[in-house]
Amino acid sequence: MKKTIQICGLLLAVCLLIQSPAVAQDPAKKPIQEPQDEFQQVFTQARGLLRRGQIDEAIKEFRHAAKLHNDQCVECFSFIGQTYLRLAKYKEAATAFHQAAELKSDLQAEMYNGLGVALYLQNDKKLFDEASAAFKRAIELSDGKAVKAYYNLGFALIKAGHEAEGVAALKTYLEKDPEANAAEIKAIIANPKMAGEKFALAFKVKSTKGDELSMEKLKGKVVLLDFWASWCGPCRAEMPEVIRIWKKYGGNSFVIIGINLDDDRQDFESYVKQQGVVWPQYYDGLGWGNKIARLYNVHAIPQTILIDQEGVIRATGLRGGALYDKIGDMLKRVQKP
Repeated sequence: MKKTIQICGLLLAVCLLIQSPAVAQDPAKKPIQEPQDEFQQVFTQARGLLRRGQIDEAIKEFRHAAKLHNDQCVECFSFIGQTYLRLAKYKEAATAFHQAAELKSDLQAEMYNGLGVALYLQNDKKLFDEASAAFKRAIELSDGKAVKAYYNLGFALIKAGHEAEGVAALKTYLEKDPEANAAEIKAIIANPKMAGEKFALAFKVKSTKGDELSMEKLKGKVVLLDFWASWCGPCRAEMPEVIRIWKKYGGNSFVIIGINLDDDRQDFESYVKQQGVVWPQYYDGLGWGNKIARLYNVHAIPQTILIDQEGVIRATGLRGGALYDKIGDMLKRVQKP
């Protein structure tokens, strides 16, 4: 699956689609509903609880289901591990993935990858080598087909102090995945110390004037992503400050990209014209479903994301004078030889 969740530069390619085995039936006969055994009932109930957000109850039922299978249920431990990852309970996630990885199955490589992720995200220097070993095991078990494990391995090795090996793993990842975010990875290969940075997520869209907007194209500039809408009172109150920032800093080294969440184009265009907004705008008419807003998980506006010339996110949520000053400081660094 693609995305994968990106945390600390790590792709969490661990989520699985678990399906119940199909029962073969004679097509000439009507389907017969066979009663579920206790394990299947508990497992199905656990998944239902998880979908409804009843996390503690779901984990309890997954553990119950595992016990019914003498703790030989890879899927049970996988779901527990994934759930703990989402809750940022990385030690618990590591324990669950370790239990799953020890069981021989078609998912064993993925479970080792999940184990490596959970160990890495604990951000403990003592665990980076252990995380690297888990990623290597995932690659070995998959005969090199666990492509994301090369990406994960690269970060883990670099954080463990094995920069040359880490860079080699990242280069292998680029070779195996032509669709990868090459700009980010090449930046880390050139400067491995950036492995712990939070890179801006890549996108490629057209502005309302038809110009291409992409993080790749904007590399080398300080970029402000400004999420707003004409119906948003706080956004309107903030707009004079954004205009001041553009007048002061707008140019070759700095660009603002407005991400508009209006669902009525006339309202959007009327406000932009009235306020004299001239920097690039991305509008797709989907409101809260805006493509870039979803990519960056924006649920409230106004929201700002400030990205440096290397594509690393340096600040989020700044407004007014704090935003103005931060941009000034970043531009001073860009202009230094």
